[in-house]
Amino acid sequence: MKKQRAVVIGVGYIGMVHIQELRRLPNVELAGVVDKNQELARSIAAQYGIAHYSDSQSVLEDPKVDVIHNCTPNREHFPLNKAALLAGKEVFTEKPLALTTEESQELVMLARERKTRCGINFCYRYYPVVQEAHARVAKGELGTVYNVLGHYLQDWLLYDTDYSWRLDLQLAGSSNILADLGSHWCDLAQFITGLSIEEVFSDFRTTLSLRKKPKGGEALTFSKTQATEFEELPISLEDYGSLLLRFENGARGTFTTSELAAGRKCDIEIEVYGSQSSLAWRHERSAELWLGHRDKANELFFESPLLQSEETRRFARLPSGHPMGYHDAIYNLFADYYEYLQSKACGKFSELNFPDFEAGHREMLILEAAMASKEQGAWATVARYS
Repeated sequence: MKKQRAVVIGVGYIGMVHIQELRRLPNVELAGVVDKNQELARSIAAQYGIAHYSDSQSVLEDPKVDVIHNCTPNREHFPLNKAALLAGKEVFTEKPLALTTEESQELVMLARERKTRCGINFCYRYYPVVQEAHARVAKGELGTVYNVLGHYLQDWLLYDTDYSWRLDLQLAGSSNILADLGSHWCDLAQFITGLSIEEVFSDFRTTLSLRKKPKGGEALTFSKTQATEFEELPISLEDYGSLLLRFENGARGTFTTSELAAGRKCDIEIEVYGSQSSLAWRHERSAELWLGHRDKANELFFESPLLQSEETRRFARLPSGHPMGYHDAIYNLFADYYEYLQSKACGKFSELNFPDFEAGHREMLILEAAMASKEQGAWATVARYS
């Protein structure tokens, strides 16, 4: 089978994660990189012995490139994803899928017209025990889902000297934290429960409305700035958000997110309570799945290729007792995506349940409803799509 030749566009924090995991896949050839920072891109290309493309257009015009990985800022997601599809490329993108639901709907329809499924990086569902949680709920082990609770907390924007392009309205779009951390959590909630979020009531806050942007270029995401000179900038995008949720079966939920939570680096927690039992998962202990019971002792299940359900054990790629991590979750997602591309190339139908443009569009619809709720001070319905 011919290897898929992939190019990563955007080599910041998440772009480098894509590069590292693509190199682990036996059916992928990492062919090149692109970045607006030409010096950085040339350095990475030389380090990995791959091509340095001058811009994204040169990638799209290269007939030897099969797949693009879109790791650019939010503003570039829609135009680059669209251009890649029109150029006949396969696409794997970072979230959010676009800046508006009109754009995300257009990408869904374009992918359908091209008879392909494009991937989006909702990677947290690919931890082995998160897959196990999904399987257990689907089998009815929890009974009817009543409540879904959780949070996603970080501290990397705690100080007024912390700055990121995600706070720039022109680059990030209408939302910072709900479009970023909120989309991950809502995808997890819907994936684990199998239930769609139908209504939301939201509250946003821009806690630090004035920040100091480093002169001479900002630091990479999650890194400390070494700058000594700053310019003060007004900030309008939120660094805190909370949602009340109503799911399609009548279940209720709550979600809170903040990037000002000192000591919390990437603290994701989700709890699902049903009529028979419950489960909970926390990213800081990502190899564990807590199982709660009314009439017997609670359980703590540890990821295992021997003990997980038949349909989920393939994601636990290490011997029992050896925990997998963030890079492995992305590897699992990439492995499913590229297995789909191989099946497609062979004319076979694939039922792999990886997050695609439709999942990205669903998250955009939730974000749209959350923004409407904030403006109206009322519950907002998440629009349906066909």
